[in-house]
This record gives sequence, structure tokens and C-alpha cells, in this order.
Amino acid sequence: MKKTSFFLQALIAAAVLAPGLASAAPPEGKVQINYNRCDGNYDGWGVHLWKDPGIPLPGVEWQNPMMPTGKNDFGIFFQADFKEFSKGKVNYIIHKGDSKDQGGRDMSFDGNTVKEIWVNNGDRKIYTSLDDAKKARAENPCK
Repeated sequence: MKKTSFFLQALIAAAVLAPGLASAAPPEGKVQINYNRCDGNYDGWGVHLWKDPGIPLPGVEWQNPMMPTGKNDFGIFFQADFKEFSKGKVNYIIHKGDSKDQGGRDMSFDGNTVKEIWVNNGDRKIYTSLDDAKKARAENPCK
């Protein structure tokens, strides 16, 4: 009986806490890029990050992108130290080898005003809220 009660309490706690997983703000001093793939296959996908003028973050090279920091309800996420970016401009490309997402463009956002973004694969836009990213995905569902 104790095992069943504990199991039920754990399930209830997980159900209550789970909605917050995808929307928890990044830790102090970090910026976060959340990434969702229609196929759910994140194997080999990473992010190339650089500061102006084109200097990669320490340990990040095209052949060796930053790998995901973790997973959440949205997909995977990447976190980087905000202090690494000159004047707060966070430059990035989400890629797997030479396959680039978001139309293959160099992307950026202002980390001074936005600490976290959401990216839907196959969509060139940057979303500054989870709700906006989910709404965009609902308007253009995965095929």
C-alpha cells in the first residue's frame, strides 16, 4: 500500500510540475535557445554560437557545435553564458553537419532584452515566447 501511495503522489507531482518544465526561465547569467523538431530526432543537432565579429564561443567550432544542454517539453535546449556575447547580440545557427535549420541563415537575437527564444524546425522565425512558438506550429503543423 505504501508503494502505491508513493507512486500516486509522484505521478501527481509530475503532472503538476511538468507544465513548468518547458517554460522555466534560464538560470541567471545564461541565454537559452529552445529547439523543436517535427521528427523528434535530435541526434547530431547542435548550435554554432559566436560573438561579434564572428568569433566562436570557447569550445565551439563548426565541426564541433555546442550540443544540447538538456531536454524539456518543447524539445531540446542550449544554454550559453550571456557574458560571452559582445554587446548582448547572440549569434547562432542550429545545424547538423552542413544541414542548417531556419533557412540556413545566420540568426541572432538581443540577449539584453530576451534571455530565451523558441525555434520550430523548418520555420525561419524566432519566437520570444513558448505560446507564440506553439501557436506558429499549430498554424503550420508538422508533415
